[in-house]
Amino acid sequence: MTKNNNDKDAEFVTLAHFANMSEAGQVHELLQNNGIDAVLQGGNFGGLDPLPMVGGFSEIQLLVPAAELEKAMELYDAFFQDESQTLTEDQDVGNQ
Repeated sequence: MTKNNNDKDAEFVTLAHFANMSEAGQVHELLQNNGIDAVLQGGNFGGLDPLPMVGGFSEIQLLVPAAELEKAMELYDAFFQDESQTLTEDQDVGNQ
């Protein structure tokens, strides 16, 4: 990723909200490793992360530059894609 004077003026938009820092950190690192200048904002209130406390509130926002939102969404969707596949009625799974 190239840095220039306009990077500090880039508009950031919310890509996702998380309830815990570990999941937010994983996605943040994924985006950073793919050249997207992602930022985490927010925190855990009323509990010790990752242990939730009754009545506690946690909201962590993952922000990305608006210009990189589409690429970030593709990476985010790939990260959370369900690995299981629905089998059709006649499909054989074989011996595993």
